[in-house]
Amino acid sequence: MGTTCEYQDINDFLSKHKTNTRKDDNPTEKIIITHTRMPGKGIYGGSYCIPKDKYELFLRLYYEEVFVRKKQDHLTEKQLEVGGPICIDLDFRYSYDVEVRQHDADNISEIINLCYLEPLKEFFIFVNGKKFPIYVMEKPHVNRLSDGSLTKDGIHIIIGIQMSKAMQVMLREKALEILPETMTMENLPVINDCEAIIDAGVAKGSANWQMYGSCKPGNETYTLTHYYEVNFDETDSEFQVTEKPLSEIDLSKDLFKLSAQYPDHPSFEINPKMKEKIDERERNKKKPLNIRRVQSNTKIIPLINNEDQDYSNTPLEDIENEQTLDRVIQSIQSKLMSTEQNIKEIHDYTMTLPEKYYQPGSHELNRMVAFALKQTDQRLFYTWIKLRSKASDFDYSTIPKLFQDWNRYFKVRTDGITSASIMYWSKQDAPEEYWKIRKNSVEHCVTETIIQPTDYDFATVLKKLCGDKYVCSSIKDKIWYVFRDHHWVQDKGTTIRNIISTDMYKLYVARRDKNMVDMESTPSDDPKYESMKSLLKVLNIIIPKLRMGTEKNNIMREAMEVLYDEEFDKRVDKNKYLLCCNNGVIDLKNRIFRNGQPNDYITKSTNIDYYEFDPEYHRDTSLVINDLLDKIYPEKELNRYMWDHLSGSLIGENINQTFNIYLGNGSNGKSKITKLMSLTLGDYYGTLPLALITERRNAIGGTSSEVMNLKGVRYACMQEPTKEIQLNEGVMKELTGGDPIVGRQLYKESESFIPQFDLVVCTNILPVINSNDDGTWRRIRVIKHMSKFADPSENIKPSEDSPYIFPKDKTLEDKLPLLAETFLSMLVKRAFETQGKVEDCPMVMMYSNNYRQREDHIAAFVSQMIEVVEGGVVKREELSETFKKWYCEFYNSKKIPKGIELFDYMNKKFGIPKKGKDGWQGVSIIRPEMEEDEMTGV
Repeated sequence: MGTTCEYQDINDFLSKHKTNTRKDDNPTEKIIITHTRMPGKGIYGGSYCIPKDKYELFLRLYYEEVFVRKKQDHLTEKQLEVGGPICIDLDFRYSYDVEVRQHDADNISEIINLCYLEPLKEFFIFVNGKKFPIYVMEKPHVNRLSDGSLTKDGIHIIIGIQMSKAMQVMLREKALEILPETMTMENLPVINDCEAIIDAGVAKGSANWQMYGSCKPGNETYTLTHYYEVNFDETDSEFQVTEKPLSEIDLSKDLFKLSAQYPDHPSFEINPKMKEKIDERERNKKKPLNIRRVQSNTKIIPLINNEDQDYSNTPLEDIENEQTLDRVIQSIQSKLMSTEQNIKEIHDYTMTLPEKYYQPGSHELNRMVAFALKQTDQRLFYTWIKLRSKASDFDYSTIPKLFQDWNRYFKVRTDGITSASIMYWSKQDAPEEYWKIRKNSVEHCVTETIIQPTDYDFATVLKKLCGDKYVCSSIKDKIWYVFRDHHWVQDKGTTIRNIISTDMYKLYVARRDKNMVDMESTPSDDPKYESMKSLLKVLNIIIPKLRMGTEKNNIMREAMEVLYDEEFDKRVDKNKYLLCCNNGVIDLKNRIFRNGQPNDYITKSTNIDYYEFDPEYHRDTSLVINDLLDKIYPEKELNRYMWDHLSGSLIGENINQTFNIYLGNGSNGKSKITKLMSLTLGDYYGTLPLALITERRNAIGGTSSEVMNLKGVRYACMQEPTKEIQLNEGVMKELTGGDPIVGRQLYKESESFIPQFDLVVCTNILPVINSNDDGTWRRIRVIKHMSKFADPSENIKPSEDSPYIFPKDKTLEDKLPLLAETFLSMLVKRAFETQGKVEDCPMVMMYSNNYRQREDHIAAFVSQMIEVVEGGVVKREELSETFKKWYCEFYNSKKIPKGIELFDYMNKKFGIPKKGKDGWQGVSIIRPEMEEDEMTGV
């Protein structure tokens, strides 16, 4: 790359474009500075104004000096106010003992994606195909300061989107909200806070940007380490970030693209909502400052000159205005013990709840708040009133009546509504205020531990940090649960233990750093200095302990008590209308899909994603599923019944109280249906051991862990019997009756729960049922599988048992996992419509009645051997002898039913014999013709 003879080199060029920064000659002249050179030992600094028409020449001279001749330079460039790229300067500071780089490519990627690309969606309307670059620059090594005070490192990032500096300031604010929550900040041992990490001057444009190839005197140069190309996919509203080879950047041509003054990056339309916020911010800047402070209605109003007056016993009738109510609340809070501070916190969280919790029409939500407050503490009645008082139609004279309602109606609920619910609602509906309260609460607890550093107090800090996501369900067995992926997942305690060494550790390090900064600005003869010195000593003792195994063990023991929920095991998986998936929770009662909540108390998941059924999106897979069920259940009425039955099992209320028997010989598809249900329902699918329903016992109980494993299950399938089995009708009724059953895990106490599952068995042989009562048979549903799937080479013909023959798909087993998500969408759609109700179909009832006749020997005998005959009589002894003979002929050695059962059946069918009559009138025993001929001698 040659140069023009007008300038010898870059130094000559700059000397001829140097700007006089003094205004002595012409005070009204506006000084324009586009570049500066940083001074150093043997280096003369300067300010320069480089005209646009000479900028290309400037870059050529700079390129030859720095990249061809390999000479150092120390130039910075002023950022463009409008039309320039997004410039980000990240400054990481570590203790001096850090010798190598702490962040890696994954950390960089996380910061770019979470802190910048995601928030950018709120600023601009991105379109597919309009790509933009991201350039990442780092120094070769960390910078350990010569005075031994600390180690510095940093990252320079240019996002190639035109963005005004005002918007970049707002983007930085968004990034500051997200950065503390990233894994990067959890893993990097930085000693500066996030506010100091993201350079504010660069975002505002008031700080110059280091020209690519230049460096501060005495420092290494930032070089390009990552180059990304970003495209927006409109189908899923996500960015596709592709890392490109650095070799694609030719600095002789592309150096300007790595500049903060490059004006040709793509621009995007500003989101109208964001434009309103920007305009509002600009308007506020122009408004004069209003010194008068307006009291927020989300906080308790501090009272003046009333410190010694107690208002906590004020009669309800005397609370006639907001001021009196606030005095009552403040009096109550002033008398709280140190162990009762959670009451004040719940009050504060409640006050953040928005209008939908108190305005007219918020009845149900407001009631839920009342339930949660009352379960926390009776004194929070006034908090409920304070919330209600925000409503436009609130009348203070109704407070006594509201107190009657509080005592009469708001009993403890069993659906998991607790104080944690209020915190969750606050976090969802008022996140900014929620995090402010939470931060203050954590800081208060940290202060308490510094004053009195006990294991219990440290456990309390841990609860403040993550108590909404962790619970201990058993102190004895050390069982922990963590709320993750929309439901509670059992945890060994390792993740919460790690929080002690990371998040908790950082809290105390931050407090120490702040204390050290305060000490530096406080004279040593100031009385406060000694207090700060003592505080520093305590913190230096505490901090190392948070990463010591023995100390962490002690904190964990206390944490188990602090985070123990004795009701947790009883509460979990009780809501029969909720179904958890990987991406959220299906509420089958309200027909909605939403995020999971801790107070849902769900521990199970389908382990697949759910998406509302879309005929176009799900077209291919739904065709396969419909074809499969049409072949397995080719009869239209039976097909409809199965769709209702399978979809109804999603709802955990067995309103039909049926026991479904999938009957049929091999290769008929019944096992494929249960397999598909297993893949679709995940944890909600259960397997029932045959012994549970065939063994002779009076009731379910004992150490029946197999019973407890069925808690929360929606579809329970029994193992296929290999031989004829006898059904325990009593157990079957318990499992399908909708009444509580009792079970007990090994080494645990007994627990009762209501079964939520549809009970199913796959079999070739119908089980033996020795009962003839309606309570048993009204539950039985026999689903005859009449199809046969076979290879064409087998040349199988239709038969009475299998009238439908279809070719076998040998790849079906591999296809089933691919069908699960669509099948779930189809089942949910139908369940929304039917709400779990299954209409019986004639075919199922016919096979069920035939089964009853086969198993109900007495009914079969009466049907075959007794007829209505005018004047006929059947005596007891004659009936009993005929029945025994008939039974032995048809059932060989099986135990003959008792005579009293036969007599009871005859009484129900033909009436009780009249007094003095030995038998049933108007009926007669049917005599076989052969027997009749033999008797007459013909």
